[in-house]
Amino acid sequence: MCEPVSGAIMGIQAIGALSSAGGAYAKSKADKAAYDYQAAVDRNNAQVLEYQATDALERGAQTQFAQGLKAASIAGSQRAHFAAIGVSLDEGSPLNVLMDTKYMSDLDRATIADNAGREAWALRQRAANTRSNAELLSYRAANENPSRAAMTTLLNGAGQVAGSWYNNMKQPRGGVYDPSEYPG
Repeated sequence: MCEPVSGAIMGIQAIGALSSAGGAYAKSKADKAAYDYQAAVDRNNAQVLEYQATDALERGAQTQFAQGLKAASIAGSQRAHFAAIGVSLDEGSPLNVLMDTKYMSDLDRATIADNAGREAWALRQRAANTRSNAELLSYRAANENPSRAAMTTLLNGAGQVAGSWYNNMKQPRGGVYDPSEYPG
């Protein structure tokens, strides 16, 4: 009387193991697809960051050029002013003013170049990190194996069913346990 109930339980366990194996297969397949997708997104994001780094350097060069034009305009106005009042530009304060203007212009241009370089460097570091993450995700996707996940789950479930069968076999028949009737 105990055997049909145990047989039904083992049958349910076997169906559960098959269902779990199917679920493990589907999950592993979905994980693989998600890893591949996110790796592609990260590769695209890294490329966008590279474009932004190039843009930062180009904007820096344009700003440097504009600063050079502005400084040249200021220096030209200073020369014209000094010339209009008849001051020699070769020595003294007028020469110092022109030299200071050039120095400050060069300093501004160097600061602009440095800032653009730092921005580009930071963007390229982010791009490198994003590419590294994409490689990790690609590696994880390549190592995701839906069939192996299903087989592992199925083998675990089979072990549980076998354990239940073994325990059922150890149950005494007719209320009297005789170890000689059961091997193992």
